[in-house]
Amino acid sequence: MTIQAIDPNVYQAAHETAVLTNRSELGMLKFTGTTRLDLINRMSTQAVLGLKNGEGKATILTTDVGRIIDRLILYTTDDSVYALTSENNSDAIARYLMRFVFFNDDFHIEDLSEKTAVFGIYGPQASTKLSEAGFPETDFLLHHWRQAEIAGVTAYLHRTDPIAGDGYFVMCQEADRDALWQHLVDSGLAVADADAYEWLRIENGNPRFGHELTQDYIPLETGLWDDVSFSKGCYIGQEIIARMESRNRLAKKLVKLTLSAPVDAGATLTANDKNAGTLTSAAGTVALGYVKTAVLEAGSDLFVGETAVAIQSMAEG
Repeated sequence: MTIQAIDPNVYQAAHETAVLTNRSELGMLKFTGTTRLDLINRMSTQAVLGLKNGEGKATILTTDVGRIIDRLILYTTDDSVYALTSENNSDAIARYLMRFVFFNDDFHIEDLSEKTAVFGIYGPQASTKLSEAGFPETDFLLHHWRQAEIAGVTAYLHRTDPIAGDGYFVMCQEADRDALWQHLVDSGLAVADADAYEWLRIENGNPRFGHELTQDYIPLETGLWDDVSFSKGCYIGQEIIARMESRNRLAKKLVKLTLSAPVDAGATLTANDKNAGTLTSAAGTVALGYVKTAVLEAGSDLFVGETAVAIQSMAEG
């Protein structure tokens, strides 16, 4: 069912200051061994071999025909790589990657999901609010990270995909979850529950695993161009993705939509009574969906049944 409403106070805080939400359903894998970056580089869309301590990148695992398996966010230290997976997907990704470990690879995986708490902080003043909470450095590049001691807790601050202006992950050991959460709340961050977060990420155009990130779609259709290197060489699915880029022709594109009335996700979009795409996420009258490129170019009116659907813009990539 679609989410029908969001607390107006939380919505205001997200757009004027910042909100705090629990993102601990995200998985955390730790990669070690001398070929830890080599394997990820040959398996996924992004060039990652040069990553250094404190840096990170988003990269996408794809099938041999370029369809999305998952989007990983990598964080590097001097001797390890940490990978944030999508919701409840760390075990599946660990098993998938181990299928491609060759005899001469030095690559090991540890699943730290149950030991790791992940919080999201989103909004135009996220950086300011985190500084007020005690983080000494907040101004760094997307997907890069810093360690800090906050209220007696070792915490890790990661710049992430923005919602309503900016975005950060704060991570810590599961044992420190309650103490760090309470400190962030006490520092003045409003709390957004799971439904509020879903509303905000749909409104912002951020794709989510199981909705926009599935094996029905290719990263370029999702707008994730920044997660793809077109110069690094071979990876699984590279041929299909490179062909789509070179021809500059995508079958469909992820777009932000406005509905004249609430509609459940999964509904079929139509134009001139013909299939035009799929509504993948919905909250109230805001939604995301994949629309056929030909329909977008023609400017045809969209519907879900009798409900009118307006294209707001391309989703964020």
